[in-house]
Amino acid sequence: MPPLSRRVVLAGTAALGAAALAPRAFAQETLKIGVLGTLTGPGAPWGLAIDGGARIAAKEVNDRGGLKIGDKYYAIEIVAYDDQYKAANAVTAVNRLIEVDGVRFILGPIASASTLAIKSLTEKEKVLLFTASWSSAILKDADYVYRVGPTTQEFASATVAWVKANRPQVKRVATISANDETGWNSQRVQKEAYTKAGFEIVAAEHFERQQTDFRPLVTKLLAANPDSIELDTTPPATSGLIIRQAREQGYRGIFTKFGGFDVAEIVRTGGAENVEGVVGILQADPESPEWARLKTAFAQFHRNEMGDYTFLFYDAARLLFSALEKAGRTDADAVVAALAAQSPFPGTVGELHWGGRETYGVAHQLYTPLFFLEIANGSGRVIGKAALS
Repeated sequence: MPPLSRRVVLAGTAALGAAALAPRAFAQETLKIGVLGTLTGPGAPWGLAIDGGARIAAKEVNDRGGLKIGDKYYAIEIVAYDDQYKAANAVTAVNRLIEVDGVRFILGPIASASTLAIKSLTEKEKVLLFTASWSSAILKDADYVYRVGPTTQEFASATVAWVKANRPQVKRVATISANDETGWNSQRVQKEAYTKAGFEIVAAEHFERQQTDFRPLVTKLLAANPDSIELDTTPPATSGLIIRQAREQGYRGIFTKFGGFDVAEIVRTGGAENVEGVVGILQADPESPEWARLKTAFAQFHRNEMGDYTFLFYDAARLLFSALEKAGRTDADAVVAALAAQSPFPGTVGELHWGGRETYGVAHQLYTPLFFLEIANGSGRVIGKAALS
């Protein structure tokens, strides 16, 4: 595990972030907001999206003079750590955030293993955690954990229905997912949704996250003769590799990736000619004015291409800041009550709603609009939209 100093914000980001988040003169105190995510490695587009979304929202608050909580104005300071998609790193980081940095509100992580590893501590300490982790266990007995984006549980019926209506040639489906809590849970939901809709699941495989050669695994998938391969929660860069290696073995069928879609990364690792026609889902329209605005703002903090999870965490930060202002204090239970009252909330691309009580036992699941995209000529184009509730 690298030294902790290397797991703070990416090189160059800390200095830039400090300057960009400098408040106007009348902010009286500082409120630290934690960011915990995969800032390096295959899952980096997701972790950098958390960090970027948080920093954009914080800059907007600081540029208008700070966040008014009670009778004081607070400058927002983002404190970020890289868990490298490892639960042990997440535990180290969250202890640092709570005990050293004094953080009471954390955006992230994405990884289910990381989130489950830190959940007992954040619950005990009444630290609010805003995650996009997909495990169904994340919201179980969770008083202070919120999920800020839809998971397979929320959208699988809609995405599978889209396949049935728009890709009628697909009858036989193979799925591939990471060999961890995120992959197991999501693949289970995908398989149930496809089977319920009348598709035949002909293969279901798992891979290790550090894996780069997928040829043996792809050979097993193709031996089942699928019409479509569902890439599920596979990281975007890894998805591109799998697609390219499958095409090299002669597969000419359909790929779908209903979870964690990132066009730029898939094209980069898969090659534009191989990923043509791949269908996935995003939280926003890449051709929209909202995307252009956040992309410009994101570029002030990170050099990589902005992903759609930036929208999730930008709006999550806005929700948190609004709740803090309405609560008038930083007490966890007061903020929880204020968050519950923020539904619907005007999100960047549409109304956001808290729900999930029937599924998870607590209304801490945020429902957001969903956009279907198809890769064409190396870019993503919107081909549909679904409202989740």
